[in-house]
Amino acid sequence: MGALSFALATTFHFTSATAQTWPQRPIQFVVATAPSGGTDAVGRLIAQKLSEALAQNIVVDNRPGASGSIGSALVAKAAPDGYALLVANVGHIAMNPAIAHVPFDTLRDFTPVTMLASGPLILITHPSVPAKTVRELVALAKSKPGKLNYSTGGSGTTSHFGMELFKSVTATDIVHIPFKGIAPATISLIAGEVDVMMNTTPPALPQVRAGRLRAIAMASLKRTTFAPEVPTLVESGLPGFEAGVWYGIMGPAGLSPEIVTRLHQELARIVRLPEVRERLAVEGVEPVGNTPAEFAAYLKTEMSKYAAIAQKARIRAE
Repeated sequence: MGALSFALATTFHFTSATAQTWPQRPIQFVVATAPSGGTDAVGRLIAQKLSEALAQNIVVDNRPGASGSIGSALVAKAAPDGYALLVANVGHIAMNPAIAHVPFDTLRDFTPVTMLASGPLILITHPSVPAKTVRELVALAKSKPGKLNYSTGGSGTTSHFGMELFKSVTATDIVHIPFKGIAPATISLIAGEVDVMMNTTPPALPQVRAGRLRAIAMASLKRTTFAPEVPTLVESGLPGFEAGVWYGIMGPAGLSPEIVTRLHQELARIVRLPEVRERLAVEGVEPVGNTPAEFAAYLKTEMSKYAAIAQKARIRAE
């Protein structure tokens, strides 16, 4: 046996043996945000259930900073042995690379395992805005170019990308008013200081149902289970329009196919558990559990989409 053949055989044997005995020690779930809702809440929920399934401790490790780049880079540089996994979200993995230099390459440095869950942004207005449908809002914006404005949680955030995609698709001119966080951006809309915004559903739907805001449409391909009364932008005349949040599990590049398969099987089952589905709905998302190949293909699409939006709208990190 030649040196190269021996090396390849040894590597294959080691990888297979490792996958068969994995996990033998606690697994690190890296969350690139501070302890709170969203990524952290989803990560902790999944960690608990996966720990039970694997009969091994899973430690949630919050590594916030640099818009998620610190935690993401930690996993990108980790050994591909299945003991360091990233609870990824759309902002850290697909949006940030479009607007700033990050210390990793999303498509090269990670092994996608599965998208856990996803949920749309919701297009909302202040009740005083004389538009109750997408068609009416577009007509209003076109009749008053540069007069309507929209709030976001800041430059380069999910809400910012969502509205810039809407402006691009509808050829409208709506002025961006950035805030330092989604909470003050939402409060400003409730107060009538701005006209419209795209928001995640958890902070928006209670205000809509209380009559303080008006729901125009969901930025999803189909209606949600948690707000089926709200139409989609697709059925409102914008084919293929999709913008929102998603959460997934990714490992370092080179993670063995056996470990990826085991993780995917367990995670796809977990996200469909009734109790998990209910808690995901609180975060404004629904279970996905797609295959590693499907997740990888979706990542490429997301990267291209947000890079194009950033270039057209000249979005830069703050």
